[in-house]
Amino acid sequence: MNASRGNQGMHRMNNRVMIVPLLFLCLVSMPVQSSQVLPGVEIECQDSAEHIDSSPSHPTRSTYFECEVRNTSTATEEIEMQYSGAELSVIGPSPIILGPGNSQTVTVQARAPVHMEAGDYDSTITAVVRRVQGVPTGALAQSDSDEITLTVDPYTNCDVFSTPDEIRIGSDRKIEFAVALDCSSNLEDLVNVHFVLMERGVVDSGDYGAKYWPDGFEDRSPLCEVTAEIGFSTHYCTFVAESQSHSLSALNVCLAIQLDGAKEPEFCSSNLIKIEKSLLGFGSTGSMGLLVPLILAILILSSSIIVWKSRNRTRKI
Repeated sequence: MNASRGNQGMHRMNNRVMIVPLLFLCLVSMPVQSSQVLPGVEIECQDSAEHIDSSPSHPTRSTYFECEVRNTSTATEEIEMQYSGAELSVIGPSPIILGPGNSQTVTVQARAPVHMEAGDYDSTITAVVRRVQGVPTGALAQSDSDEITLTVDPYTNCDVFSTPDEIRIGSDRKIEFAVALDCSSNLEDLVNVHFVLMERGVVDSGDYGAKYWPDGFEDRSPLCEVTAEIGFSTHYCTFVAESQSHSLSALNVCLAIQLDGAKEPEFCSSNLIKIEKSLLGFGSTGSMGLLVPLILAILILSSSIIVWKSRNRTRKI
């Protein structure tokens, strides 16, 4: 009986001894050994805010910034890059492979939708260790994140959409016509639009010294206020200009616009406007040239002749 109990005790002890190496083997077979190789990663993005132009005229509506990713472990790591930008589209390379203690600078693109409202937007870049020495990290995956603030700049752009192709003016040298403006903006704002008359031939010839207000024309336009909206909008204003020049030479001009605080335009988006001048007659803008004084002169002369004839008749009688 005692011998049998002794054998059972030895058998249990042997089982316990065998469990220890089995547990050790299980630990060794885990994806990453916390006692051997601890995964580690750090990420740091540039501090300065980047600016984005969300206007439809911008070719990409995007900007680029850089983040440095560092492997802080003693083994090669496969690192998954995650990009988050809320309303912005943020993309970059993923995954990246880094050797022990190595680092890599990744270039990230942030892109705004057209007419994105002006303001500051935060983006988060996260680096996650997915494999160490080719072995999945599983629950031991380490990560690090950094944020960068991106600024969508405010803008309001307007272009001349519609003008007459040809106008005729009388001797008063007055131009007046309606102008349609196409505007786009990423904020609600009230802006003043000023018109600039430019000689088209000079601009198109490659001479960048644009000739403003040719033939002595001066702006007489009433105030043109544009209430900008987010997106596209159309507005209507009136262009008026006058000149004291007596030249009868035709002009090829175009109409540019200048917003408050902006530099003088070098080019204009309007169509070619041909200005024909006449000494007599009506102008296409409503001016009458010398027609009114000529009619008055004719009427006075006719009246004088009639009065003279009447007096002669009276004398003969």
